[in-house]
Amino acid sequence: MISRQVAMAAVCMGLIGRDGSDECMQIPELVELTGISRPTLGKVVNALARKKLVKTQRGVGGGVRLVRSVEQVSLYDLCVAFDDPVIECQCSFGFGHCAEEGPCPPGCLCVAQQSKQLEYLKNTSVFDIAEMMLPRLKKAARSAKRAKQNR
Repeated sequence: MISRQVAMAAVCMGLIGRDGSDECMQIPELVELTGISRPTLGKVVNALARKKLVKTQRGVGGGVRLVRSVEQVSLYDLCVAFDDPVIECQCSFGFGHCAEEGPCPPGCLCVAQQSKQLEYLKNTSVFDIAEMMLPRLKKAARSAKRAKQNR
């Protein structure tokens, strides 16, 4: 399973670049679309900027802009950028990386499963994630908006 930070980064990048324009998306708009709190979203965007996956711009017309198109950034790219442990095959028995000296019987299953997982991560773009998540995001954003209004 990918980390929460990678998942949020994928959704944010997918939404920023979904329409294909090169315009900046402002943080309040991302907060509204995702339902993610502004401080948490700020941390994710800052991490993406440090990893050179997005550019941020302050002031009028500012916001967040992608460095590469959403079709060119895979979940695997984000996992590598955020050092997500999901891309490493760890030994089920705690002996480090699986298959360092050849997989043990349970390790064979781990290696096969890891191979399928890496294939999925490499073949799934952040655009794909945004498209899959959009209906859920709209629902989450409505719920967050209602909760904010009820405070």
